[in-house]
Amino acid sequence: MRWNCLPLSLLLVISLSARADELPLSLDAAVERALERAPELNARTAGAEAARALSVSAGRLPDPELVIGIDNLPVSGPDAYSTTRDFMTMRKVGVMQEFPRGVKRRLERERAEAQAGAADAELVESRLAVAREVAAAWIRRATAEASLNELRALEPEVELQAAAARAAVSAGRSSTAEALAAEAAVAQLANRILKMQIEVRQAAFELARWIDVDASRPLASMPSLDELPTPPAALLATVHEHGALLPFESQIEAARRDVDLAKAERRPDWSAELAFAKRGPEFSDMVSLQFRIGLPLFTKYRQNPMVSAKHAELRRLEAEREMEIRMHTAELHQMLTQWELLGDQLKQYEQELLPLSRERSRAALASYRVGRGELRLALDAYEQEIDFLIERAELQDERGRAWAFLRYLGPQHLQH
Repeated sequence: MRWNCLPLSLLLVISLSARADELPLSLDAAVERALERAPELNARTAGAEAARALSVSAGRLPDPELVIGIDNLPVSGPDAYSTTRDFMTMRKVGVMQEFPRGVKRRLERERAEAQAGAADAELVESRLAVAREVAAAWIRRATAEASLNELRALEPEVELQAAAARAAVSAGRSSTAEALAAEAAVAQLANRILKMQIEVRQAAFELARWIDVDASRPLASMPSLDELPTPPAALLATVHEHGALLPFESQIEAARRDVDLAKAERRPDWSAELAFAKRGPEFSDMVSLQFRIGLPLFTKYRQNPMVSAKHAELRRLEAEREMEIRMHTAELHQMLTQWELLGDQLKQYEQELLPLSRERSRAALASYRVGRGELRLALDAYEQEIDFLIERAELQDERGRAWAFLRYLGPQHLQH
């Protein structure tokens, strides 16, 4: 009985999966899918894993070295090339270990941790960049589809206008030129609709770059672009925490450790070697222990130039961070201003320009149909309404890009 129910269960699962694929795609869901699938992020993740793996071995003692050899082998006389007859000849086996100073090993660990932190920060920066691009593409497609529907809703009215013009010509109340102008308005609207269809497809292709087949799903309702997850004042106060600046802190910390490591090279490291020496059967075997200590005698020409180079690299990174802070702050001010002013413009379109243009075009068409108005006024009214619809779509797309930039600035913004 249980086996008989299995095909039904499979069909139910498949049906539910198909319905899930048909569900409207929200902006947050699109961003989440892109963060799971983007090849750019896979590459960054691999780089971060590599840096983290390297940090495990940083600062550890070098591997010991096996020492094998022959000491004092005679090459002339009756004992030439004999390893047992001369009392000084020894076959040696031993082990050698280098011992870098503890300070240097600690600095190497800290540098590796800083480099791993920089790789993690670059991964976060890439995730934020992907989220911004996906959100902007989603908004572009949603805006274009909404505008396309509004333009298509005008088609019956513009065609009715052309039909009224033809009827007026037949009744002798209008000229052929006016009828042709009405027909041209129908063709012009059809052309605008074709252009908007192209915009919809381009936006869908842009979205498909990030989420593949999910880009073909219908879109959910547009989120409010009038709200940001973080107030503008807080965004300006936390510039150093934004994704574009996150890698600098770890990179600068790694550069500081490089400076300290270069300075540490002025102090010598040491190594030890323990060996067992086997002599001929008539002689006793021996054990030797020796130590080696480096002699950094020429720091002026070897270590000091390296210290200067690492200091210069540190100053370069600090200057780049300061430059990035200024550029990012200026861009942030620009995007905030754009987001706010475009919002005011869109309110004007929604509350004044579009309602008034709709009333004007309907009134002009009604007047013309009853013979009390001019066709030119109706044509101008509909043309203005179409222009307003397209202008509003462009403003919404532009504001959507600013909103996406402001929404995904820091790692906390990736949590929905």
